[in-house]
Amino acid sequence: NVSHQGQTRLYFDLIRNGAELNFLRLLPAPARQAILDDWYQQGGQLKLKLAYTRVDTATATGLTIAAAKPREDFAHQLLARYAAVNARPDPINRCEAGHCHRAGLTAELAAAEQSLSRLSGRPGAGMAVIGQLPEATLIRVQLADGRREIYSLLRNRAHSNVAFMFGEELRYQPQLDTLTVYPGILSSYPNFMFAVRAGEVSAFVQAMERVRSAAEFDQVVERWGVRRSHPEFWTYFHDLSAYLQETEPREAGVLDMNRYENL
Repeated sequence: NVSHQGQTRLYFDLIRNGAELNFLRLLPAPARQAILDDWYQQGGQLKLKLAYTRVDTATATGLTIAAAKPREDFAHQLLARYAAVNARPDPINRCEAGHCHRAGLTAELAAAEQSLSRLSGRPGAGMAVIGQLPEATLIRVQLADGRREIYSLLRNRAHSNVAFMFGEELRYQPQLDTLTVYPGILSSYPNFMFAVRAGEVSAFVQAMERVRSAAEFDQVVERWGVRRSHPEFWTYFHDLSAYLQETEPREAGVLDMNRYENL
């Protein structure tokens, strides 16, 4: 019933805050309150004062972390320490030394990933196309030899806080949204799909970077988008399930198209 659902959401809210405090204990004590305040902007401050445990700003961390950007430094140290057990490194979104693609790829696919990496990590304030994209978009890259690779283009939604059950749309911060580009299908509910030849990936990325309005985005969709009215829509959509069977057979399933948008 509604009461049980509400109590469950409240419980999840409290354990999320507990996990946040556990994470902050790893960071330098002087930085913790400012980071917590950034997570709970505006009305979230009310929940900090009334519902949540106070953050410990006295006990020192046992780690040596740069004070300027403690979260970023902690993440880099974590990635470096556990590099040996990182089954899927992410050079597209964490590009080092200019090599923004996975190792062992053909030159054609490496060039495509290098281009796609330009979409990653840039905030919505400087990349207007993010505001036109749904939460989960798939990019189907067709190679010259007939093979294809599929990437997930995920919109990372920024919020002023996530402390309340309702009114999420009032707390969006679209100017801080970013994109993550990742090989494979990371959504059970794809919202849209682009079909791009490997040789056109650079042009596709450049077109996305130039988008400043809905009309300009519509031109990108007209050229590379797979709308429901596309003559090969079902061929492309069913191929997603075939791709999952080939690449992730233990996790494969039939994707749900109920949230597929006709951009």
